[in-house]
Parts: sequence; C-alpha cells; structure tokens
Amino acid sequence: MSLPLNSVSSNPAPLPLPPPPPSLGAFAHTLYRFTTGLRAGEVTSVRGAGDEVLLTYRSFAGVVGVIAAFLAGIVAVAGAAGVLLLVYQGAPLRALLVLTLTIAFSIVIAMLVTLYEENHPALTISQRAVFPSATYIVATPNGAHLAELRKSFVSRLGRNRWTITQDGRYLGEAHEESCGGAILRKLFGKFSRKFETNVSITYGGVDAGRIVRRPEAGHTDLLELAGEALDRRVAVALATLVLGREP
Repeated sequence: MSLPLNSVSSNPAPLPLPPPPPSLGAFAHTLYRFTTGLRAGEVTSVRGAGDEVLLTYRSFAGVVGVIAAFLAGIVAVAGAAGVLLLVYQGAPLRALLVLTLTIAFSIVIAMLVTLYEENHPALTISQRAVFPSATYIVATPNGAHLAELRKSFVSRLGRNRWTITQDGRYLGEAHEESCGGAILRKLFGKFSRKFETNVSITYGGVDAGRIVRRPEAGHTDLLELAGEALDRRVAVALATLVLGREP
C-alpha cells in the first residue's frame, strides 16, 4: 500500500556533517607581529593582524645561555687545535679521543624559550649545539620534534641562512635578501632600521613567507606566511629566533 504524497517530507533530514578539523588556535594565522628590543627575561607577546595576543614568551639572551654558548665555543676551538696538533704528532688514536670529547662538550642542550597560548605551553625551542652550526629543536609540549633549525657559523660573517630539516631530511630554508644588505645590517642596523634586511622563507623550493625587519608602510617585525606547506609552528619558531636572537 503506497503512502499519500503529502505524507512524504519534502525536506529530508540532512546528513550528519563530518567533525571539524582540530583547531590550530594561535597557529591558524598567516600574520604575526613580534616585539623586539626587550631586555633579557622580559615577557613579551606575539600578536595577530588585529593586534590580539596570540602567544607569549620570555625574551632571549639570559646570562646563563650566553655564558654557556661562549664556553662551548672556546671548547670547540681549543679541541680542534688539540686534534690538529695530535694528528701532526702522529697520534691518531689520541686525536680521535680528543675529537670525541670536544664534540661531547660542545653540544649544549639548554632550553631557550617556551611559547605559551593562554598560559598553556604551545611550543618549545631548545638549543642542541652551538658549533660549528647553531642547531635548535622545535618541539611540541609533549616532546614531539617538529623540525630542526640550523645556521652555520660561516653565515654569521655574511648573509645569514637558516636550514630547515626534519630527522636529517632537508625541508627548506630561510635567508636574507642579499649578502651586501646583510653586511650593511650587521654594521649599521643597530643605528637605523632602514639598514635591516628581510628574510625569505622557502619550503620545498616554493615561497612559504617572509620575515619583515625593514620598516614597510610603518610596519616591521612581522612574520607573513603564504600557503600551508610549511608547518606554521615551525615558521613561528624561526621568526622568534630571527627577530629575538639573530645578530
């Protein structure tokens, strides 16, 4: 027996929607505003395009960290000299032992900064080594590694270049606009922001964003992201290092 036409609903119940993707919270944005020039230990904020506070962290360059990095550099240089001397004297086994000890003492695992979102840890940046390359680990609060950020000692003398890797696999890099501009920044950037250089970020050979340090239309100290290829947490960590620590 068929049902009357008027008993069939013309508006059937909608199918249930799939659950929404997990919120990225503070890392769902494409523009981040940083505050620079703070004294070591001061609490500062990272703001969004609407000037809302997204993240907070305690500024870099604590005395302990500076001394640790300085001592590690001395150990590395002295150890390298000792290795060369022992090789010259024909003592390869002793040279290998000194090299091993030098590497061990040059590796520094020191927490640099934790970024907080509404008083909850959201991201950590820790230093793994200072020589011959400065290496930083970007991780989640539960310890999951997101990426390694490396900058060689040689790049400090000219155009700063950061390499982004994950478990030894190359992902991308960030570098200053030009070598000449980088040298001018090192010489005169402390006296005038017009000598600052911006930093381009690439991921898999594709433009992923930039870090704005030179004043543009009245704005500076920004992280601008393009696309979603690069994990935004890694990009924020990189900008935190560049704007808060890089010489």
